[in-house]
Amino acid sequence: MQYRPRWSDAIRPYIEQLRRLPKSQQLHLLKVMLTSDKIETSENKKHLNITSKSSSRIKTLQQLLEVAEVNHELFHVHKYDINKWEVSAQIDGRMVTEELFQVKASLVRNKDLQTRKRIIDDLHQDFINHTPKAIKRTSSGGDYMLEVNIFDLHFGKLCWNGETGEDYDTKIASKRFHQAIDDLITKSQHYKLKKILFPIGNDFFNSDNHRNTTTNLTPQDEDLRWMKTFRNGRKLMVEGIEKLMQVADVEVVIVQGNHDFERSYYLGDSLEAWFRNNKNVTINNEATPRKYVKFGLNLIGLTHGNNEKTSDLPLLMASEKKDLWSDTKFHEWHLGHLHHKKQFQFQSVAEQKGCTIRFMRSLSGTDAWHNLKGYVQNIQSAESFIWHKTEGLVCHQFFNL
Repeated sequence: MQYRPRWSDAIRPYIEQLRRLPKSQQLHLLKVMLTSDKIETSENKKHLNITSKSSSRIKTLQQLLEVAEVNHELFHVHKYDINKWEVSAQIDGRMVTEELFQVKASLVRNKDLQTRKRIIDDLHQDFINHTPKAIKRTSSGGDYMLEVNIFDLHFGKLCWNGETGEDYDTKIASKRFHQAIDDLITKSQHYKLKKILFPIGNDFFNSDNHRNTTTNLTPQDEDLRWMKTFRNGRKLMVEGIEKLMQVADVEVVIVQGNHDFERSYYLGDSLEAWFRNNKNVTINNEATPRKYVKFGLNLIGLTHGNNEKTSDLPLLMASEKKDLWSDTKFHEWHLGHLHHKKQFQFQSVAEQKGCTIRFMRSLSGTDAWHNLKGYVQNIQSAESFIWHKTEGLVCHQFFNL
């Protein structure tokens, strides 16, 4: 951490005259010159301490950090102190005065960087411990697609029965998630499936950052530390995908919510890495907030439902995916956000092609805010749809608590 010494401009002209000075003055002036640009560092578990003991050049905190070559991604300044004094020496009858500074700084490691590294290390260890194995199927599948929607799970949310009328935490959320997956798979077993569409995100997480707030910074009641919430949520989602891929190949589509807009993207990125070598699973984690899936004559639009006007969605589908719209007969939008079932039917007279918009129910518990506002008594549910390549929607199924 030391920097190459540089001589003070005030002392430089007199270096050659050091030999003519009394020994005491030589030692004094030499000490000043030799320590003028040196720094000392020490580090413990909590702090990195940097000190410039006596310098005529290092006068500010910024200069100290530059000389010490501090990595600002790793450290930030916790506190600092600057002292100033003068030293004098008589050379050839002239009194030379040097203004010296002592700059001290105490730095701490950036916790966010440490946390990100820990998460990456944990993910890497999980990769080592468990790698999902691809399944070799004997046939290419049938004419049906199963769509499994577990919207607005709000994994991480904490609800207390005494305040809201029911308990809800990550363990309860995990149990409901697995129950829904198992139930909806069982109800679809009479259909010969070509693939499974699994939209995820849609407020899968209850909060979006280490401050336990939504994307728009609304505080949330959380069950666990945010690092553990993300890791447990990612593990839960991997378990769900692996269950589905035993039945048919899975297309996972990430739909960012208003609670977890950023965290959903990170989840999708983790899943892309997790299933990168698995031919049974594809991950669509594109940045666009609206995503589309075509299956035969069916076109399904996916978005969370908190941004677009409901009445604008049919035209958005027809304009954003002109070719897919014209090549398909059945058009639907599937949204979350409202936590209760709601349906709209739009019919285009000119093209004789309608569009259905469905808001999905949620398995999430009732939190304090919803209870305060009276948003209670909604049926807690997950939904699935069976699509035929040419006949459209042939079955709509529910897992109700």
